Amino acid sequence: MPMNLQRRPPSPVEKVKYLYLAAEEGATAGIEYFPYFHVEVRIDFNDVRTGLRETVSLNKALEIYSDNADLLWIADMVRDVDADKTAPLPPDGVHLSILPAFVNANFISRMETQFIQYLLRSFAVRLYRNSVLNVYSFSGESRAEFSGRCLELLNGPKREELDLLHEVIDRRLEQLKEKYLGMDESGGLEQTKEEVQNKDIFSHYSERIADLFLKAELLVHLPIASSRYLPGMQELEERLMALELEAQKAIATLRDTYEEKARSLDECILHPNLKDIRFVRSGILWMPKKAA
Repeated sequence: MPMNLQRRPPSPVEKVKYLYLAAEEGATAGIEYFPYFHVEVRIDFNDVRTGLRETVSLNKALEIYSDNADLLWIADMVRDVDADKTAPLPPDGVHLSILPAFVNANFISRMETQFIQYLLRSFAVRLYRNSVLNVYSFSGESRAEFSGRCLELLNGPKREELDLLHEVIDRRLEQLKEKYLGMDESGGLEQTKEEVQNKDIFSHYSERIADLFLKAELLVHLPIASSRYLPGMQELEERLMALELEAQKAIATLRDTYEEKARSLDECILHPNLKDIRFVRSGILWMPKKAA
């Protein structure tokens, strides 16, 4: 056996705790394990401005490069650890490298201090803020998810504007009805051939326009149709076709405006404060370099 390897757990160092990363099943024999500084912390975010109330658990490991525990940590040096795969005893058949003699309670304490400094500099939670609604995303909510939620929050004011637009179009329809369908002295619709034809045309387009607003309420995206005035088309039909196209464009503009409002997002980066960080445990984690 090489001089720098040992098969048994290292002799206890006062106040230094050991953990071991589980090896892949069936691949433990002869694997060499090396010591890493290991820390588990919880960060309690309680941010009044964004409304974030969350505890984040972190399990990290750092290779022990030297006895200088005051080295500045950078992100590439810090490794994630799956806490569910750690155990207080080493896997069968592994070889443990020699624990450096400078590793003691004081060294671990200094490493904890450096880890706190690393978290204050580097760790952050990214949120999104909608500048129109002045609301923030939830932790873990993607940009697309948050934008979709904002669109739902904007449905109320969008529906109000849609109803106002519908009222304007309905008044325009009523004006066309009075002008082109006509009324006799008794208040009934004249039943001339031209009036019957106009009534059918009016009914056709009024139903189409009503359907536009119904589908707008159902959030159905409709392509804007181009108007085509055919030879021999009556004036009423031309006016109704133009009104339908005007309604289409107004609905599309309203929809696009609110979708743009839902996408009006800013990033918000939250860093922890010192009081937010709680140590759960720290010590030495033994693991193979290929796992690290």
